[in-house]
Order: sequence, then C-alpha cells, then structure tokens
Amino acid sequence: MGLILMYIQSMIGYIIVALPFYVVGRIVLLKKRQKQIMIMNEILMLIFVLYLVGLASQTIIPRWNMGIVSDTGEFFFNVHLSNEISKVNLIPFYTLYQYIFETNTNVDDWNSVSLLNISANLLLFSPFGFFIPLIWEKWYSFKRVLFLGLTVTCFIEIIQMFIGRSTDIDDVILNTFGILIGYGVFLMLNLTIVKLIHKKTPQKQRVF
Repeated sequence: MGLILMYIQSMIGYIIVALPFYVVGRIVLLKKRQKQIMIMNEILMLIFVLYLVGLASQTIIPRWNMGIVSDTGEFFFNVHLSNEISKVNLIPFYTLYQYIFETNTNVDDWNSVSLLNISANLLLFSPFGFFIPLIWEKWYSFKRVLFLGLTVTCFIEIIQMFIGRSTDIDDVILNTFGILIGYGVFLMLNLTIVKLIHKKTPQKQRVF
C-alpha cells in the first residue's frame, strides 16, 4: 500500500504543475478556433490530459532529483538515465510466470511486489481505453483501440530502454489488456454516455 501511495503522490506533483499550463493553453486554442465549447467534453479532455501527464511521469519521464547541498549551499539537479537493476525481457509471460509461481531475489513477496506490478500495469492503462473512444467518436472501433494500445505501450517500453527503466514484453501484454479493460467499461456505459456527451440519440456503433 505504501508503494502505491508513493506512486500516486509522485503523479499528483506532475499533474499540479501541468494543470495551469493546460488550462491556459486550451483557453487560447479554443478562442483561436472560435468553436462552440462543450463543457462536458472539456472536462473529459482535462481529466484525460492530466491522466496522461501522470502516466508519463511513471513511465517515460526519467528519474531525477534536485536540491541544495547542505555543506556548500550549491543547487543540484540530476537526471538518471541508467539503473543497475533495470532489465530487458523479450520472452512473453516469463516475468508473469515469476510473479505467480516463483519466489526469488527479484520477486520475494507475492502479496506486495507481484500483486503491485500486475495490478498497476492493468489499472494504470485502463483509463486510456476508456477515455479515447469516449472523447473521440472515430475510436469506437475495437480494432483501433487495440492498435493504439499496442502502439502506445510498445513506444513506452522502447523509451524505457534509454532512461534507466526496465523494459518487459509482459508489461506490453498487461498494459494492452488494461487498455482493453477500460474499453470494455466504455462499451458497457456507451449508450448512456454517448447520449449525455454528444447530446444525441445513441446509435448502434461498429466496434470491429
């Protein structure tokens, strides 16, 4: 539980910093385009963008630290692009097998490490599969969401190879499945949400 709270606190910090920049930028853009503002859509866009900022903070933004040296009073800012414990796994289900069936130095407690990694990879990406088709009608298709999910998760894992984070094909599997969970939730709520957001009678949508 402590690890989860630590991740959430880290995400909130980035979100707070990004919030005013997004709000100001969005207002300027809307005024420039002079389009009708749909309040509900804008709220959803705000939530989604802030979610993406939080997601990026835990996936593709390098680890860093800054402060002031107590002895000298000098300011320091360090970006960590390497990590001795980071690893690369390209064997599907290898890490998942370790999480579930093995106990070793890398996975020493199912209730904490394994459960955290599996649930985090699923839940962290679920909002992606929910908000994408909700905000943009052209992404109603299951195939499009699946393609986008694979593309995004593969991109993240590739980036992680160069910023001192572990790269794992099982993360791609879990993240994509998490996106599909979010998409499944969207489909279950589709009729009600489409009517509310787009202010029209929902029609049967093609999901393939």
